[in-house]
Amino acid sequence: MAGVMTAEFFTETRTKGLRRLLGVILAITVLLVVVSVPLLFGDYRRYGVIVLGIALVLGVSSWFSRVAVAEEAPYARRLTILTAILTIVFSLPLMGIWIGLITVVAGVGLLVVVVAPERNA
Repeated sequence: MAGVMTAEFFTETRTKGLRRLLGVILAITVLLVVVSVPLLFGDYRRYGVIVLGIALVLGVSSWFSRVAVAEEAPYARRLTILTAILTIVFSLPLMGIWIGLITVVAGVGLLVVVVAPERNA
């Protein structure tokens, strides 16, 4: 049963979409690191540490998810769902800056691609 689920999950279209969305989340994490630098060296050190911590967690999670999807690992679906949930949850403290909205949209998009059934053409 698990083999059928894994084969059904790793369609060409879904894998391509997941890799793109995980790449977008990686790009967002790079942007978060860039945003955190002036906060760390300015008057908002505490918020800068929070933004940098969020960037590190999302970066590591999305990197490992992307590798798992590329290798078609059996745990790729669970790891990608975890990454989507982390992206959504960690977007809440980021709502004070404009990147928070982009982050939540990317997280919801990733979750939809993972959970939605594959459409046959």
